[in-house]
Amino acid sequence: MSDDASESMIGYSLFDTSEECYEYNENACFIAATLDGVKRTLSNAMMSPRDAEFHSVFWDDLLRDYGCSGGEYAMEADAFARFRTLAQEHGVSFEAEAYDGDDSLMVVEIERRFLTLDPDR
Repeated sequence: MSDDASESMIGYSLFDTSEECYEYNENACFIAATLDGVKRTLSNAMMSPRDAEFHSVFWDDLLRDYGCSGGEYAMEADAFARFRTLAQEHGVSFEAEAYDGDDSLMVVEIERRFLTLDPDR
């Protein structure tokens, strides 16, 4: 992984190959801070482990709305910290709040004007 890529990495998402979709926390695409964290998520997911893929999530993925959640992501605290730093560096506006009052999981909504929403992705 190049230095640029590692600096823009946010975390990891769990992809269900049988359903062709990412794991969600309500309406927000879930992003774990670490590979171990996303592997732990699999134990609570409604998918077979053989259908699971672990995908790295980068800054550009968020702006392309990779999980088709309309720019809404549920991020573990360390992933949110990386996201917040990059959002400030790039001047990207967002709203964030702790999920169910627990700041170990932050629900983030990127302002739509910063998203590239391509229906043919």
